[in-house]
Amino acid sequence: MESFVYQKKMGVPFFRLEQWEKEFPTLTVGFSARDPKEDWNAYNYALHVGGDPTRIMQNRKNLTRSIGFPFQSWTCGEQVHGVHIEIVDFSQRGKGSDSRETAFQETDGLLTGESDLLLASYYADCVPLYFYSPDLDWVGIAHAGWRGTVGQIGPRMVDKLVEQGAERQNIRIAIGPSIGACCYEVDEHVITPLQDALGKAELTPNIATYNGQGRWQCDLKQANAAILQKNGISIKQIVMTSWCTSCGIDYFYSHRRDQGKTGRMVAWIGKKERR
Repeated sequence: MESFVYQKKMGVPFFRLEQWEKEFPTLTVGFSARDPKEDWNAYNYALHVGGDPTRIMQNRKNLTRSIGFPFQSWTCGEQVHGVHIEIVDFSQRGKGSDSRETAFQETDGLLTGESDLLLASYYADCVPLYFYSPDLDWVGIAHAGWRGTVGQIGPRMVDKLVEQGAERQNIRIAIGPSIGACCYEVDEHVITPLQDALGKAELTPNIATYNGQGRWQCDLKQANAAILQKNGISIKQIVMTSWCTSCGIDYFYSHRRDQGKTGRMVAWIGKKERR
């Protein structure tokens, strides 16, 4: 059964991780969608791809309103395909909400224990990783392209949570919509560091399949799951979507499919105040 479920609320299309939201009612967890009948700027949430800033701000405000959060809670990093992680306190709420300059710089992972603070991250094929520690009541989001994957941003997020007092065996992780092995063809430039991170036996055929002429079909979702398992996370702690952002033209922007001229989806996670 698919974990990320599509819906449209107040005119805003998005996917929700219903399993977590039902199990943990204070959480909001999701991934935005596009409308293929409108131009690429219509549901673009990122400022770094040349879209209309006024439209982007309105998109962010529409989304936060539809999920019951104030726009001022939107908090994000300036992503660089790295592994730097920031722990966010309430005084930093809203960083990056209305400009790139105020975002956490060179940051691909965010963690917080605060309520009414929405962690946001941007995608057009890379892998969104969501984290929740029920015992600590902390949430996190991480952006994992192939560089972040081999840099082990997933295990680094887990280690940060453990440092804060989370029990490793209780941490929940979700792997959201991203490009699938069906569409993600790579060469040795990507395969070699993945093999270094996972080992040849683990890499093939489970994660990468050789398709001839020095190219492989690569599954970054499975790569992240495997790296997390090598670092003490059970498969039972992981939920993984089947959505491919490149195949799913009706729902997703794709940097590879759209040849770079495209918008960005946003992945988010946050906690509402207990009522």
